[in-house]
Amino acid sequence: MKSKQLYVYVNAVSDLGSRMDLIAFSALIFTFENSAMWLTAFFLARQVGGLLFSLAAGVVADRFDRRKAMIASDLGSGLMIAAVVLFPHPYTVVAAAFVKGILFSVFQISFRASLPQLFPEEGLAAVNGLIVRMEAVAGIVGFVLGGLACDFFGYGWVIGFDAATFFASALILLRLQWESDPAADSQQRRVSWLEDLREGWRYLRQHDVLLAVMLLSFFWTVSVAGYNYGLPLLAEWSARSHASFHGLMWTLLSVGTLVGAWLAPRVHWREFAALNFSLLAMAVIVSLAFAGVHQVVILLLLAATGVLEGLREVFQRSIVQQAASTVRGRALGMQTLLTRGGFFLGFLLSPLVFQAFGLFAMVAVSQAVLVIAVFGIRWCWRKEIG
Repeated sequence: MKSKQLYVYVNAVSDLGSRMDLIAFSALIFTFENSAMWLTAFFLARQVGGLLFSLAAGVVADRFDRRKAMIASDLGSGLMIAAVVLFPHPYTVVAAAFVKGILFSVFQISFRASLPQLFPEEGLAAVNGLIVRMEAVAGIVGFVLGGLACDFFGYGWVIGFDAATFFASALILLRLQWESDPAADSQQRRVSWLEDLREGWRYLRQHDVLLAVMLLSFFWTVSVAGYNYGLPLLAEWSARSHASFHGLMWTLLSVGTLVGAWLAPRVHWREFAALNFSLLAMAVIVSLAFAGVHQVVILLLLAATGVLEGLREVFQRSIVQQAASTVRGRALGMQTLLTRGGFFLGFLLSPLVFQAFGLFAMVAVSQAVLVIAVFGIRWCWRKEIG
């Protein structure tokens, strides 16, 4: 058990390295000609890789040994990142971003699908709370540390450190053992990937709470895209040193998430009811933040938003991980597809609403979409989900 808990912390160090290398990759890209074009290509490649492969990643997590899939993902990510250090060229950077987007989906889906087997004696809320807390700490520290390390040591060392964290993660996984092959629970291995996806969809149709959480994931990311797009605009409107204030906003959000993830295992509500409450409260509070006229009020409201985000993340993960082991990967893959699709739609529509109606209206509309979705889904399945 201690080695498995150790792996949670090793995975958090890998998350820290990934946040640091985002700063380092940006610094590298700014040394290229046409840096703005390559920066856009870098971010698009990361998203497109994950979006295109999310469903297939879910099938991989259900069809093959999840531990081996995680090891292969870590090794592949480490090698691609190391290639950037050896060959710092725009094509290498974009290719590494695309491949890492694919492998990130494979790893995360396999990892989250494995948690009930990795920690059979621990409550899912407690385990997810620990993981979300570690991710929040990585978010608080990673970006600042990445910037300082790039300034003092150069982007090459930061990117190399990130590659090393993936290799360390793979090494720890080689030493861990758990029941990680979901096909061992099945009568026979599946032969059609399309039929695998159909089976996963049929399973969701028979489990209303899971299907409701999937749909809420889409509308939640639409709403998050709205205020993510709006934060730098709010910072520019609210403060002279808007870059510093923008960074402080994200820090307060991350600190709030840390607190929310700590509180979640201690909230004795039904998980789906708690998830709905956190979504509704978040929509209201983040809208108020964009209506605020004082910097302190804005920061306090964003910290409260972070607390609710931590609660939401733990409850949502815990509900989806209660799916049967043989289809859990596909459920997570479908959720990943919906969340990435929600972000894409949100970032596509938010600038249009902002140009037409202004900043507060843009955020309010995106949060209203989430509120309507929460009440609409509860009304559609009021008998099944209570």
